[in-house]
Amino acid sequence: MILLLIHLFHYTEAKRRLRWDCFDCQMGPQYADQMKCNVGGLRRSLLNVEVQLLTELDQIKTYVKISTRFKPSVMYRKFFDITFNGCKVISDMTQGTMVSNMFNAVVKSSNQPRKCPIKQGLIYYHNISIEDALPMFLPSAQLLVQVDFYSRRQLYLNVSLRGEVTEK
Repeated sequence: MILLLIHLFHYTEAKRRLRWDCFDCQMGPQYADQMKCNVGGLRRSLLNVEVQLLTELDQIKTYVKISTRFKPSVMYRKFFDITFNGCKVISDMTQGTMVSNMFNAVVKSSNQPRKCPIKQGLIYYHNISIEDALPMFLPSAQLLVQVDFYSRRQLYLNVSLRGEVTEK
């Protein structure tokens, strides 16, 4: 019985690691220019984004879809998807939730405004790491993350990430 409890404790304490293989960002040319998205860090676990916004964004609708694939499967299967009001999330963030942990990991080293409208100019996110915010129920698998951002029902930014989640 004690061995079972020790095993369960270690399982719940197991950390997840991320390694990104591909990071692609596509932004409408009427919204931005000079956009850079790249993977960094020794383990390829950090994300960096810089974008020069050409226009103010006063409404942000966000769609996030996370899909997983287990080896040797060829197809990704939807694990989770959600649509939310981005302006509400950045201004009314409830601390301690999974979403707030992810959001805080993303904006920790950025100049991301904490309310809308998002003014034109340089927006940057440096060394984003969401490993500590990963939920324990996320399985070790290959991962595909797709995020679409809309302003006034028009897609202005598409972000795609492909990588792998493993146990530490």
